[in-house]
Amino acid sequence: MRKVLLLGAAMLVSFGIMAQNAADFKLIGASNSYKQVDKNQKNDVGVKQTTTPVNKPSQVAKTRAAGAIDKTYIGTSANVFSVLVSESAGLSANEETGIIMMTHRQDGTTLPSYTIQSSFSVDGGFSFNNSSVVVYPGSDALRGRYPSGVIYNPAGNTTPTNAFAVAAGPMSNSGGWIGGFFASEKFDGTLNNVKTSLYTTDTAGGVGQLNQFPRYYMQARGNKVFLYGNDNADNGTDYTQIKTTVNIGTFNTSTNSYDWVRVGHTPDYLTDGAGLPDGYATPGFVMSEDGTTGYIIYIGRDGLATDQLTFQPMIYKTTDGGLHWVKEPAFNWTTITTIQNFATEHSPVSRPMFSYVKDVTLDGDGRLHFTNFIHPAWSDNPDSLGYYGVFNGIKGMIFDTYQTASGWSAVIVDTVWAKDPDKTSTLIDPGTTEYVAWDERFQMSRTVDGSKIIYAWMDTDPTLSEVNVYPDIYVKMFDVATATLGPKINLTAGTDYDAMNYWMYLADITFDKGSYYQVHISTSTLQTNSNNPVDHEYITGVYLDETGNLIASVNNLSLDAAISMYPNPTSGELNISFNNIAAGNYNVSVYNTIGSLVLNQNMNVNGAVIRTINLNDLPNGIYMVQVSNENGSTTKKVIKN
Repeated sequence: MRKVLLLGAAMLVSFGIMAQNAADFKLIGASNSYKQVDKNQKNDVGVKQTTTPVNKPSQVAKTRAAGAIDKTYIGTSANVFSVLVSESAGLSANEETGIIMMTHRQDGTTLPSYTIQSSFSVDGGFSFNNSSVVVYPGSDALRGRYPSGVIYNPAGNTTPTNAFAVAAGPMSNSGGWIGGFFASEKFDGTLNNVKTSLYTTDTAGGVGQLNQFPRYYMQARGNKVFLYGNDNADNGTDYTQIKTTVNIGTFNTSTNSYDWVRVGHTPDYLTDGAGLPDGYATPGFVMSEDGTTGYIIYIGRDGLATDQLTFQPMIYKTTDGGLHWVKEPAFNWTTITTIQNFATEHSPVSRPMFSYVKDVTLDGDGRLHFTNFIHPAWSDNPDSLGYYGVFNGIKGMIFDTYQTASGWSAVIVDTVWAKDPDKTSTLIDPGTTEYVAWDERFQMSRTVDGSKIIYAWMDTDPTLSEVNVYPDIYVKMFDVATATLGPKINLTAGTDYDAMNYWMYLADITFDKGSYYQVHISTSTLQTNSNNPVDHEYITGVYLDETGNLIASVNNLSLDAAISMYPNPTSGELNISFNNIAAGNYNVSVYNTIGSLVLNQNMNVNGAVIRTINLNDLPNGIYMVQVSNENGSTTKKVIKN
């Protein structure tokens, strides 16, 4: 592994897939140094955030998104460390219950900052309950940090209060990092359960595998929850050992909590001249919906690959729920036309160089998608294998590399223009060597049926800065059946949030609302000091049509976007939740299975409210509940038992 080396402008090359004809190349070395990769694994004490960008240059408004989106307050954390890691599951969504949830640390005033909170919405993101689910209370001796959170919904349930918030993350005390917490709580505020593991005692079932920083790629699959930590070792500069610790939680219906087991895994990296593992320390990780099949995607030098000179994907597969992992046969990635054409055009040795995995998902056919930057490799010399080319003024190209029925394919999702803030940028806190920065936070979401994949990321208009200090939020949709990309949408340009969107999270699931898709994204505010409180906000109005275009006004959507009903099934009372775009007079009609009207009620709604109708006098069975006004109607099937 090589430390990052900037070698200056090397040459001019054409860049046909870019918006410009040519750009200056510079060389960079692939880095897996301990400090580089673990730059976000800091405790809170004494770490300063960089100066907030101010005096943003004037910019012509891009009206394609203007007026379409807004932001809803979710909650507050005591500092930015709640949202620092893009591989954490900060935002999650469940379509069956309509829950949208952000897991974050508390503000330090209402509750101590070591408390892990799951703030959630059941009205489409127009309001959040940020007080009822304290997943991990913590203590001064066992402080919750860097949380991930997902939603466990029991099979067949549609009632939000019957689902569970599940959270995990590392723990610290006044002396540093000590272990991890694993917690769950029902959304009605009951059945809280907490388990902790200490680095000194948790050895993953006796195999000697420690479980450091359990926070990566958390996901709820069936009755299981998965995430990983690590047992990496270093010499103070570079990793000397790279190991992944897969955490597998199975919901126990007798205790209403999770039972956890841990499995260690080591990638089969080649070593460099110093005997160090020649690959990245943070793999991608995904499991199937039933929690049986899954993949870990490492990026590094593979001794079984056709090309053993550059960093390539190394894929391990499980078919028994993560207990055992088998390496997939090495694939010649240069046989993918999109990748090889890029490498041939821009690499003097005609080889691609893969960066570490940005995100990973499975489509509706159960096929793997992983995203990362791909760069042109630069040398065949054994002393220079880690070098690759990047373009001055352009961070790089994000690829989605995915399985097909016959093998593999890839698509260039888009260009990321602005480079990451760091200690050489304007985001420097004078007088300290510490800084808190971010990358473009490229993430993926998918519909429940896996027919659509949505990408989201942060980028700065290059006319404002070459550094990503004035980020907007971009989204793009991929249609799995046709393997085509929709348009690139800038959600925030021309709005009140123009160039002021930080610490983005994209939820794992996009809601399929029938005639449109609701995408769930959060951002958090930027402070001048990492120990200052940050607010978390949900972006409302991110509705895409079938072709991936933004629907400009929520007023044009059906009432289905504004109204939800629960519990379902119900024993008698049915709650009808209206969000704040649903104000007006409504008629509620209940029909039985032969179409007879059995209940009719009028109600006036002023903003986001919940109204209750009583079905106690109706016999058990299936009913259709229609809510209508002069603008239209929505009808939902409700079961009374």
